[in-house]
Amino acid sequence: MSETNELKEVTALENIDAYLDGEDLSLEEAQKLEQWIKSDSDNADQAFRRVFLHSYLRQRFQVRSIGEAQIKEMQSQQKEPLVLPSESEIEVKSRQTTPQKQTRRRKRDTLLTWRWFLMIGIGIVSTINLAVLFIKDFQLPYDEDKAFETLFQQSDYAKKTFLMARIAAQPFLYEGFDYSEALLDEKESKGATGLNGGQGWSGPWIDKGPKYAAIIHDPKRQTSGGNDMRLFGSLGFSDQYGNMLLTEGGQFRSGGPAESVTVRHIDLQQVPYALSDEKGFGADGETVWLSFMAQSYDNAGEGRYAYIDFGNEESSLRIGKLASAPRGNWAAAGQVNGTEYNTTSSDVLSGQVVLIVARILFRPGAEEVAMWLNPPLNQIPDLGDVDLRLMTPDLRIERVKIVSQYSTDFDELRVGVSFVDVIPSPDEN
Repeated sequence: MSETNELKEVTALENIDAYLDGEDLSLEEAQKLEQWIKSDSDNADQAFRRVFLHSYLRQRFQVRSIGEAQIKEMQSQQKEPLVLPSESEIEVKSRQTTPQKQTRRRKRDTLLTWRWFLMIGIGIVSTINLAVLFIKDFQLPYDEDKAFETLFQQSDYAKKTFLMARIAAQPFLYEGFDYSEALLDEKESKGATGLNGGQGWSGPWIDKGPKYAAIIHDPKRQTSGGNDMRLFGSLGFSDQYGNMLLTEGGQFRSGGPAESVTVRHIDLQQVPYALSDEKGFGADGETVWLSFMAQSYDNAGEGRYAYIDFGNEESSLRIGKLASAPRGNWAAAGQVNGTEYNTTSSDVLSGQVVLIVARILFRPGAEEVAMWLNPPLNQIPDLGDVDLRLMTPDLRIERVKIVSQYSTDFDELRVGVSFVDVIPSPDEN
């Protein structure tokens, strides 16, 4: 690439950034930018990516940083329909500047309306619609064909931008159990007690049951007998399209046959502001996504259990192998004062490796939970394809507890505000 072309590219990208940051483009600058975008497909791709990431990251920052009233106002604005003007409505307005308002960028002579900028070749309309899909709740199903059928037919923009979102994903709560064997050998306490990795926690794991949990690194060697279905290797997941969610380091193995109980509390200061109210983490009207991988010793049911419990001692959501699910398949239930209610079972055996993704919609009173088992990683799950759906008691999530009376492995626990937060690209593992 020549020096002249490099300069044009830098200038074009700077103009895009300037406009997205609230500065105004002159008519001449906008025309040059449009010509640059249309001159090469790579240029259009760069422009598209820049606008998308700017919208996505700014939205993520706002969700994590601004107040509840501002969030609701922003959400109401996003629901307003976008109406493009006719050509007769497009106008160029002159603007006066003062020396005090001059910045490092040269003086602008004219102002292009937002509507006019929407008309240029980067397809900003589709970009805005796509960016809305990636804001905190992710409640809209993603349809690549429909999203790009007008401007980007048979393009790979959708796949690229979804992958970009996965790479930028950031759960606010994470535990990958990536504790080295050397660290485990040096640790004075038994089991998981004292392990303090991951992010979003207020303290380390603590074993409270009569049986200690463990961190293992090689399931092929650390089996519990000939019928152990975990002997094929570490937990990992690949969907039908070849997209992978990989693991590193160790994985959590619960105790058995005696009960093991391992607890870790959440640092509520690390929970996004909008998700909490005066009662704690679980504000009505908000949405949380979570995911983890699991595999049990085998498919046995009949009261055997091993699950992850999200909530507090009064009420919680339990996901895993449940005593109230007699078949022994992966299941979910609400918990009130130690009793499981509204148990819902899947068709997936607990001896099989599973990636569980759940969406909790906090409502006044009972919460709504939708779960997908082994979903595709290249699109937001469709509510029409949900594997489990249940109502749980009113939740305030204070801690995560792993409870087991049957040896089961868990790994890659994530909680975030969006689907992509909990299924990040392998580049981020």
